[in-house]
Amino acid sequence: MTPALAGGGKFGHGAAAMTEPADKKPATTSANAAPPEETRSELSSSLSVAVPLALTNLGNIAMNTTDVVMIGWLGAEALAAGVLGFTMLFLFLLMGLGMTSAVSPLTAQAYGAGDIAGVRRTIRQGFWAVVLFCIPAIAILMNGETILLWLGQDPLASRRAGVYLTIAAWSLPFILWFTVLRALLATIDRTAIVFGITCLGIVMNGLLNYGLIFGNWGMPRLEIAGAAVALVATSATGFVLLALYVALHPATRGYRVFMRLWRSDIERLKAIGRLALPISLTMLLEEGLFATATIMVGWLGPVALAGHTIALQCASVAFSIPLGIGQAGTVRVGIAAGRRDSRAVGHAGWTAIGLGLGFMILSALTFWIFPEPLARLFLDSSDPDAGAVLSIAVALLAVAAVFQIFDGVQVVGLGILRGLNDTRVPLGFAIFGYWICGAPLAYVLGFVAGYGAVGVWSGFILGLGVMAGLILMRFGGRDRYGLVAKFIPAES
Repeated sequence: MTPALAGGGKFGHGAAAMTEPADKKPATTSANAAPPEETRSELSSSLSVAVPLALTNLGNIAMNTTDVVMIGWLGAEALAAGVLGFTMLFLFLLMGLGMTSAVSPLTAQAYGAGDIAGVRRTIRQGFWAVVLFCIPAIAILMNGETILLWLGQDPLASRRAGVYLTIAAWSLPFILWFTVLRALLATIDRTAIVFGITCLGIVMNGLLNYGLIFGNWGMPRLEIAGAAVALVATSATGFVLLALYVALHPATRGYRVFMRLWRSDIERLKAIGRLALPISLTMLLEEGLFATATIMVGWLGPVALAGHTIALQCASVAFSIPLGIGQAGTVRVGIAAGRRDSRAVGHAGWTAIGLGLGFMILSALTFWIFPEPLARLFLDSSDPDAGAVLSIAVALLAVAAVFQIFDGVQVVGLGILRGLNDTRVPLGFAIFGYWICGAPLAYVLGFVAGYGAVGVWSGFILGLGVMAGLILMRFGGRDRYGLVAKFIPAES
């Protein structure tokens, strides 16, 4: 698995960005509707950031898929060990990405306020936060075999997963430092380079996997450890290339983000931590929801689980697009908040939600109209269970069409609320929507009412729908809840 060489964006502001944001406007709290030219400008700016971010998310899926496929060629035992290793590493990666996600709104707000020193200090403390997180995370992952044995996993699979983790753990700082730099580049709309490096990473990871897993081209045959070496090498290369770009390119070198890296800024580090913990917990709650769905469907047998896996993989690919839109929404809302422009905050947020909803409606139509061709891409027609798996996958794709609309709205909504430093209340929404509403109803519909896998998925539709509705209400009432006012000085 090669997680998260993530990014996006292509039209930079150049050296002028070092003194004041290109779209700087006077502070205002006006709620009037934006004129058409302002709407077009916001749409263009949002797409410029969101499209490369979304494509980068798709690239990460491609790298992860490459790892799974190639390790699978070693056999079922190697794949089982790989899944254990991937899962444990991903848990820590998810927590780390929640932490670095807090860097993005703070960077955007400093940029929107014209505070270039604030941008630099935020990025620098983002690097510090990564180090503080990775010290215990790597220590735990280095003992992965012992932990997996404690969890009752197969000894051979645990040993092979432990070998993978002792190497792969060292990818964490490079991946997370990469996302810290991505926060700067997304803010100034210069993230095409991130997508370019991700494309390079796909090729590099695939070649290294093929060479090191199987001993091709004169390389040593390392099997599952080869995938870990490829992950570390790809992650380190990606970070070094991005760091060189930031340090040397005229559009970014004036920020001097690597200047005096040893200097601490405890208050800014605390600000990152205050935002990061609720973001990480929200991500874990959502990931846990889908893991629970997989466990529930697994109770129905391997055929149902196979159909569930196909539908979930299709939904995951589509989800990477609104995820990128939500990441862009964090930046655009954060910049507007930083320049104390209440109307621009609303404009940026609703534009992001509209983009996410529009894409997911198109995706839903695709799932409704072409469920069978999509599902057949994952099936071997000679398999005697293919027909049964196909039937379940097609039924679940129809449910996934509705599921996706709510999922897209809630992930974009979470992104725009993060642009306003609003992370604690959405965490409460996640607890209520995912685990008080969604998970219990999934069990009731799936097993008490007897609707099986379709019932499980239908229950999660309610959970995501509640989450989406609460987030929209929260953003719609942002003035009433004081989410924008805290960025506006009292004298204004």
